[in-house]
Order: sequence, then structure tokens, then C-alpha cells
Amino acid sequence: MGDRWTTDLLVFAVLIFLIFLVARYVIHVSWPFAVVSSWSMLPTLRVGDFVILTGVQTCSQIHVGDIVVYIASLPFPPGEWIIHRVIAVDPGCQITTKGDNMLTNPISDQAYGEPPVTLNNLVGEVVVTIPYIGVFPLLVRPQSSAGVGLWLVRFIFFAILVGAYYVAFGRYR
Repeated sequence: MGDRWTTDLLVFAVLIFLIFLVARYVIHVSWPFAVVSSWSMLPTLRVGDFVILTGVQTCSQIHVGDIVVYIASLPFPPGEWIIHRVIAVDPGCQITTKGDNMLTNPISDQAYGEPPVTLNNLVGEVVVTIPYIGVFPLLVRPQSSAGVGLWLVRFIFFAILVGAYYVAFGRYR
């Protein structure tokens, strides 16, 4: 049991490391994945949708209609990742964003009080969406500045899922 588990874990860790290394240097983004965690982008994106990001180096790469991920500040929960559509780009590269869901987002984030998005708090632009496979990453995602307690719950849940995998597929022998 010990050798197979250790090998599987090592292979998984190396694959994840390589994905992030390639993403960082090829598509110029520090974290290439995000998961939709609210209904603010309905009907375009749903809770649990997995999105792949590309990096943004200059303001000329951002256009009205693009969907971007940025790091929120007050009045939104500071440190949370927000996935919203670009509705305006000022000449000074100040980006105005808004969720597509008119019920939950009747006004722009900036009209609500969120400072304009800049290249400094922009994580990336959404380039690919994979529906619904992000339910698991919602539990273990680094998309927030969650406290230690929530990270502990996420780790325990992850450990249970790994254990269930080994039991279900007979990998514990």
C-alpha cells in the first residue's frame, strides 16, 4: 500500500507542478485555473464551472465583453477572486466590471463601491470554460483569503476523497 500510494502522490504532485510551471511561463499567469463560485455570471457561467485563464500584461489585451478574474477589495470580501465581464476600459487602464446576472448584479462592481480593476489586481482573462467539473476545486481552491479553519476543512475533505479513491479502486493493496 505504502509504495503505490507514495508513487501516485508523487506523480500527481509533479504533474501539478509542471502544469503551473508551464502556465506561468507560457501563458503568463500565476494561477491558471479558477472555479465559478456564485450565480453572478448566469447564464454565461454556472456555479462549478471550471475556467482556464491566460495572463494579461497590457491594457490593450483587455476588451469590453471579455470575462476576467480579479482580486477583490472592500466592499467585496478582500482577497476573493471575482469572475465578471468587462463593461468598460478607461484610457488609464481602469477596468469596470459587472456580472451577467441582472438579478444579482443590476449595477457594475464599481458602482457598488469596488475600486476599478487594474493590471495590479487582475489575475487573468477567461479563455476556456469547462462546465460543472469545478465542484471539487470549490472545496480546495486557493481563490480566497480564507482562515485556517476553512483550509483545515478543505484538507480533511480532500483526504477523505483520496481515501475513497483508494478504497473504490482497490489501490490500497
